[in-house]
Amino acid sequence: MRSIGLDFDNTLVDYTDVFRAEAVAFGLDARNLDKTQIRDRLRARGDEGEIAWQKVQARVYGPGLAGAPMMAGSAAFLARCAEELVLLAVVSHKGRYAAQDPGGTDLREAARLWLRAHCPGIPSERVFFEDERAGKIRRIASLGLTHFIDDLPEVLGDPTFPRDVARLWLTTDTGQARPDGLLAAGPWPVLTRGIFG
Repeated sequence: MRSIGLDFDNTLVDYTDVFRAEAVAFGLDARNLDKTQIRDRLRARGDEGEIAWQKVQARVYGPGLAGAPMMAGSAAFLARCAEELVLLAVVSHKGRYAAQDPGGTDLREAARLWLRAHCPGIPSERVFFEDERAGKIRRIASLGLTHFIDDLPEVLGDPTFPRDVARLWLTTDTGQARPDGLLAAGPWPVLTRGIFG
């Protein structure tokens, strides 16, 4: 039986428009910018820009999360998993609080609320948030997963990543070379075919 693990940020959740909206509050014309471009333009302002970037992230991953949609194709993937009786889990590297959030939003609780609203087929007892990447990889190893999907190739390529778990890289950049050892790389429809054929 397949047991598939999923990353959360930028794997299930599409933050594109939320990042753009929050960046406007810091004086950026962000209509056509992605997250990396927003980060780089804010950081170019020096120490003040780094604090601004941290504030944008705090807003996006906390209060702004409620307005973020699912990644394109992820709902169809979850529906296919339900049809195939696949056991799902979410494993994410996510701290509880953001340093630059004066409201003290619990980022993990915000993520759990989003999952309940958008991914009701993922049981709450199968949702795990870890403080560091090493903890995330240890959790993946402990769950007996057959597959894991992440948007960060550095997680999938980590030397401690369990060898018996098939790795799939969620990316919309089709020009990037696929790292060795991955079962599939691409947007959600490509990963769905990679698992289910």
